[in-house]
Amino acid sequence: MLLGLSTAAFYGRWETEEAAAQIARLPLDCAEVFLQSDSENTREFGEQVRENLNGMPCTSVHPMGGYENYMAGRPARQVRDAFDHFRRVLDAGAAMGARTFVYHGRNTPLLKPLPWNLPWNVEALAPMCEEAAQRGMVIGWENVCWCQLTEPSRVLEAKKALPQVRFTLDIKQAMRAGCDPVAFVHAMGDRLCNVHVCDWHEDGTLCLPGEGCFDFDALMKALAETGYDGPVIMEPYLKLIKSGEALLRSIAFMRDKMKE
Repeated sequence: MLLGLSTAAFYGRWETEEAAAQIARLPLDCAEVFLQSDSENTREFGEQVRENLNGMPCTSVHPMGGYENYMAGRPARQVRDAFDHFRRVLDAGAAMGARTFVYHGRNTPLLKPLPWNLPWNVEALAPMCEEAAQRGMVIGWENVCWCQLTEPSRVLEAKKALPQVRFTLDIKQAMRAGCDPVAFVHAMGDRLCNVHVCDWHEDGTLCLPGEGCFDFDALMKALAETGYDGPVIMEPYLKLIKSGEALLRSIAFMRDKMKE
């Protein structure tokens, strides 16, 4: 497994390319790049980020949302524009060397779960997977408590309907949905391609890995049982990083858990 950090950890402090340069200086194996504005969705910007990573692999690209609801919309122009946006993000990700496109999926501005709509998801994701494959990439559909992929049973349905789709596990989103992250590991199985980790206290307040109560031993055991050897991306919010020293301690903690 590879230990990485998302540039989203520095959202609001540095621009994306600056965050990439900072991550390149840390004792990590890889990075996930969070694209935070539309002007960043270009091959040229992807090449700049790749240069700033200074040889550190970018394993995944994660765009800011807003277009997902229109991937299978009713107006043809709406769908076309959404796919244009999607293709530009893919191009930026490919220029970075990313293998996985992290996808949230259909959602509501109220940030509440929508009823499960498998046919809509198939209609949107099938062509998305084809576009990604043309660039040597896969769609890593992420479990998100306020989107469509909210529980392991939905993962199992999606696996049957979409054999080409892969999955991103977000452990904090599993917790917020009232699910055991380990159950998602087993449901995603050999289609798991990316893992987002954070940590939390008993009351659900988020923190850096190693500062909370989450059972990382159980997570690592489950990942090993499925044969997972891909990236494990630390994805804390900026406010959780109290200092550079705290971040380094968290990185060391994750290293130890992954070795064990």
